[in-house]
Amino acid sequence: MLIWLLAIAAGAAKAESLVREVRSGLTPPPYILVPEYRVSLLTPAYQEEKYISSLLCSARNQTYPVHDIVVANSSTDGTAELTHKFGGQAIWASYGNIAAARNLAAYHSQGEILVFADADVLLHTQFVERAVAALEGGAALVHPREVIYDSAKWNLFLFAPQVIRPWWNTTRCIAVWRQVYESVGGYDEACNPTAPMAERCREDLDFGARVAAAYGRRSVRVLPWLIGTSARRYKSQGLKGWERFDEPARARIHWR
Repeated sequence: MLIWLLAIAAGAAKAESLVREVRSGLTPPPYILVPEYRVSLLTPAYQEEKYISSLLCSARNQTYPVHDIVVANSSTDGTAELTHKFGGQAIWASYGNIAAARNLAAYHSQGEILVFADADVLLHTQFVERAVAALEGGAALVHPREVIYDSAKWNLFLFAPQVIRPWWNTTRCIAVWRQVYESVGGYDEACNPTAPMAERCREDLDFGARVAAAYGRRSVRVLPWLIGTSARRYKSQGLKGWERFDEPARARIHWR
């Protein structure tokens, strides 16, 4: 019992320390590198004025500068105005197909490296720097482990699965070479997580699986805890909001 309690306490301390590190993205960086590549931040958004400021602020506080920000916006709230405040483009997107929104944002971007992030993500101030380094090191696609930044309970509960996060779990934030993105045809717009249950497909898992199939498993790499995300899915859905660590949406894909 004592060992179990000590393990929980150690996990809680580590999880909360990681939250503090991720929140570094909300303050100006200690240094700024001269970028070799243009990096684009791309985000689908529907009624995201409550969360998107943190993402955009952290994008502008990177040690490796973000060149441009494109939000595929389906909102009627203040999302577009907040995007413009941080120097980004808000491109109107029809609501209901996240894959199509991601592709639309990519079409309007300029980067050689594309960072796809959900609107409630918070980027560590070194996220882009470390993602670029991994891509330069031979990765085709990278994705970070994450912490929950607005709920200590859910952060602790989800910490252990993040320790063993598998390489194929390419969910709410990835960085990928544009040429890789284009070579696999971008996100599959027929793969829609908002479709009826019998037809539902995870476009984010599907994309990562197709990159791995084309470039090999080792081309998809997991980074340390370099992003935070909100607990809104878990607060509203409980364990139904859990991202399952199993095979991607299209199990018939064969990885090399």
